Amino acid sequence: MMNPPSPTLAQLTHALTSSGLPTPAPSFLSPILNSPNTSQRTPPLTSLVATARLRLLQSDITHPGILASTTATFPRNISAATVVSASLSADIPCQVLGVEDLSLSRWDVICALESERKGETTKGREVIRVLPTPPEDSTQATQSPPTTSSSPAPSPSLGPFKILLQDAAGQRVYAFELRRVEKLGCPPVMNIGCKVVLRRGAKVARGVVLLEPATVVVLGGKMEGEDRKWREGREERLRGGLPGRED
Repeated sequence: MMNPPSPTLAQLTHALTSSGLPTPAPSFLSPILNSPNTSQRTPPLTSLVATARLRLLQSDITHPGILASTTATFPRNISAATVVSASLSADIPCQVLGVEDLSLSRWDVICALESERKGETTKGREVIRVLPTPPEDSTQATQSPPTTSSSPAPSPSLGPFKILLQDAAGQRVYAFELRRVEKLGCPPVMNIGCKVVLRRGAKVARGVVLLEPATVVVLGGKMEGEDRKWREGREERLRGGLPGRED
């Protein structure tokens, strides 16, 4: 029995863009289509789409050969505070480089990060220290039942959030959540490197993109290195921004 014809580059590209992803460069998709693992059998298009989607959402879109050369980017004056109001003229894919929860003070976030680092959680005014689980074969483990907490996990903040975005050309701009956008938030709700598409018509005011549900799509994704660096340096950055802080 003959194998069905292999999916073509055009078919894979169309399937990805139809799902809302930006158009990848042919050089990005070719290794997926011509993978050594696919030489003996023809993988279904759905498998190739899943692989390409995962790799694209984990990639740095500023690197050459990731997105098509025709990909739209920010206007050069997008961060100009002198421009009172403007709108984007095309859909622009970008990635998240930073996020700040404006509903919390910096000190509140610092305290939460400090407690998390120490393995503590709070229940009302009571501080609960989370101890490491003892080995299964230890005497304590056999004599003492595991301690469970009835306190519910804290709900993710609903913002609003201030986000640092970067387009495929490397240009950066801050964006402010004007109205609640689903899947937007601080890690782990939304990771650093998360891919976002700003829709045509998105408003820009005084150098800041205004985020609304109708003009922004959160695709997901994560750049491991950038995400780890952001998390590890978050507390120090917040402390450096406190009033009266001297470095």
